[in-house]
Amino acid sequence: MKRNIKLLELACLAIMGAVLGLIIFTPYIVRSGFTFMEEQLTEAVFITLLFAAGSAVFWFYRKESRVNRNRLSQLQQEKGTLESRLTDAFAYIGSVNIQIHEIKSIFSEMGDFPETKKDFAHILRFLAERVLGMVNCDWVVLRIIDVKSLKTLRSHSQTRGNITALKHKISNKDLAAGKPSNEFTAVRSGQNNFRITTFCILSPTKLSSDDNVFLKAVVNQLEMLFLIFTSNYYNDGGQSSR
Repeated sequence: MKRNIKLLELACLAIMGAVLGLIIFTPYIVRSGFTFMEEQLTEAVFITLLFAAGSAVFWFYRKESRVNRNRLSQLQQEKGTLESRLTDAFAYIGSVNIQIHEIKSIFSEMGDFPETKKDFAHILRFLAERVLGMVNCDWVVLRIIDVKSLKTLRSHSQTRGNITALKHKISNKDLAAGKPSNEFTAVRSGQNNFRITTFCILSPTKLSSDDNVFLKAVVNQLEMLFLIFTSNYYNDGGQSSR
């Protein structure tokens, strides 16, 4: 683009130089006697025509120069936009990679399936720590409820540092109904055909789509582990009450 502007400038300067030269030498050209008009009138007409040609060239140059400058400005803006999008894309890819690593670590570091209440309490604490490590929130509550009776089956709360968690009770009825609240943010498991539902309850937080994906993975994993933990087959007749 800059090269085209430079060539246009040189071409216009060359044409303007030629027109100026013709204007200067107009008296000598007119005296050669190729016209039927008087010499002075011929000179005036010839100079006027050359001046008009020079003005036309100058107008064309300014028009093309303005078009090229606008196009160059537009390209620079598009370049800035593309650079910004590329930076955002790299940042997004980086955050996704971190979340993928965390989700993998949830599965790889979990170890054996829980066999006792102590084992399951350890899993609740482990997942709560992972949530606090990935999501910008002050506290988190992991809760598993019976959808029909609205009874809390398992629950664990954890805070970041010395921050105080939500003081009043979070209603299981409101959670099951999906009732919104200004005092907390809740993400529920994705299964609707179970009698139980698992929730990840956070301090009021604006979650990104990636945060939602991560938290969904956490609550779905926790729900699956709870079903295994409480299954009669796995626990040989309901010995999970140990």
